[in-house]
Amino acid sequence: MSETPKAAKPGTAPKTYRYYDLVMAAFVTVLLCSDIIGAGKVATLKLPVIGDFTFGAGVIFFPISYIFGDVLTEVYGYARARKVVWAGFGALFFASLMSWFVVAIPPAAGW
Repeated sequence: MSETPKAAKPGTAPKTYRYYDLVMAAFVTVLLCSDIIGAGKVATLKLPVIGDFTFGAGVIFFPISYIFGDVLTEVYGYARARKVVWAGFGALFFASLMSWFVVAIPPAAGW
């Protein structure tokens, strides 16, 4: 007969992830900052063969979010990485709502 797996002792914490919160915060921060910076500054590079290359400055930092996403998937698993991506989406949505609200409110008369 095979043994059934033993249940965890009451009061014991599940497996902890040492840097999960840090990597999640870094992912969301890079995602938000690259979107905010990208909309705020347009950069132009002079390339020798192509000529002028114009792009949003957030494009420089956005690929870093892929590195964090890959680390999350490889180290913490697909399910946890997906939760972080959804958290990033939620943060972007909330930042969009705040930006919309700030643009929509009327300015002060003497400003």
